[in-house]
Amino acid sequence: MQVKSPEHFCCHRFHPRTKAGPQQPDSDRIGAAGVGDPYFPTMGNGGYDADHYDLRLDVDPGNNHLKASCEMKARALQDLETFNLDFRNFDIAHITVNGAVASFKREDGELTITPQQPLLAGQDFSVKVDYSGNPVPYESSHAPITIGWNPTDDGGSYVLSEPDGSSTWYPVNDHPRDKATYKFYVTVPNEYQAVCNGKLVDKSPAGQDKTTYVWDAKDPMASYLSTVNVGKFDEHMQTGPEGVPIHNFFTTSVSKNAKKDFERVPQMMEWFANRYGKYPFETYGNLVINANVGGAALETQTRPIYERGMVTGDRRLEYIYAHELAHQWWGNSTSVENWKDIWLNEGFANYSHMQWKHEHDGSFKKLDRAMYQMYMFLPRSSPPVVDPGENDLFSENVYNRGAVTLHLLRKDLGDETFFKCMKTYGEKFQGKNVTTDDFIETANSVSGKNKTEFFDRWLRQSKLPPWPGNPLGKSVA
Repeated sequence: MQVKSPEHFCCHRFHPRTKAGPQQPDSDRIGAAGVGDPYFPTMGNGGYDADHYDLRLDVDPGNNHLKASCEMKARALQDLETFNLDFRNFDIAHITVNGAVASFKREDGELTITPQQPLLAGQDFSVKVDYSGNPVPYESSHAPITIGWNPTDDGGSYVLSEPDGSSTWYPVNDHPRDKATYKFYVTVPNEYQAVCNGKLVDKSPAGQDKTTYVWDAKDPMASYLSTVNVGKFDEHMQTGPEGVPIHNFFTTSVSKNAKKDFERVPQMMEWFANRYGKYPFETYGNLVINANVGGAALETQTRPIYERGMVTGDRRLEYIYAHELAHQWWGNSTSVENWKDIWLNEGFANYSHMQWKHEHDGSFKKLDRAMYQMYMFLPRSSPPVVDPGENDLFSENVYNRGAVTLHLLRKDLGDETFFKCMKTYGEKFQGKNVTTDDFIETANSVSGKNKTEFFDRWLRQSKLPPWPGNPLGKSVA
């Protein structure tokens, strides 16, 4: 996520070690109502591993109404008499497990399902929820903007869900620890288009005045990165490195300027690939919606979303596009095991966009000066970067002190070793979940140096350490 502001701002499956989640259910036959994330104790669910979601949404924009079904395919990790999904809002028509009607109850966003036949550990199963109603924007206490399903100014809608908004529009195991593949079947009136994650694989008539768009997201994805958007767009195609298709959708009112602003995305993707390793997904594309959403952009997997105010026609906000592209490596491919490590997403993406902005068309010296300026704006004491507290998840410190930490690591190790660390980390944990210790161990192993104390000072202490040396002839004491 990125929020537009000045320079220093500026927004698979289970990891093997956490398959069952640390929070134990009350009975060994009841799935846990959360995965044990200390910031979000009821997010996610234990007892199973989601593998795939089929989402079928019939959208009536004029009445802000959805008639929908969600089928989750999963594997039981223990014997289950009941299990949970995260789901708020909407009327539920019925629920089936393996085709048989199941009983259920709802309380505080938890949907508890009891199948007719208990599920056995290791058993593959499917659960289908049919539901309908009016989607409601979600005011999360953890997000700087309104998330969930929101209206656009052209009568359509957009979806931003980080961190806890996905369960406001479909039933889901809503935690990054349980990635899954997705297929979206979205039916809209002919005057609109539907844009989701992944590749557009089909577009076909659905009656006299509707069209169904089918999007296939084959790369496992954290739930908060899933998105469905309805609007009026101009399509624009580009080709990235190694032939990666870049399928852009720009709201018609700004599409001309958007084509100029996003012109260098293929070069940007190649530049990051040279530094971080191969682009991790099969497709990419940018989406500009007809709405202003508080100056925010979100890195929804394979298809970042931008408000129309982030299109200027002169590329001066190009660093924001670089930020969201970098997230495809850092946050989307490598995803946090718990939200307290969000700097692994935002600090990494922030440093990436700073590289593109100052080093791509400039020099390392220019970047170094910009990073020092970022450092000078940091508070001398603040919540730590790692485990900042749930109210500071998206604080400037997480973004900027995290980015400064990476820059100083680079200066210490040198470019060859630093980028070898980044590539090794990205490749080792591609499609998996990560902790700060995973990155520290990778840096120590690749560099042959013990950088643990360095990371502890910069990431885990409240007091801001001094900038090494005496940059620009100034004291930073």
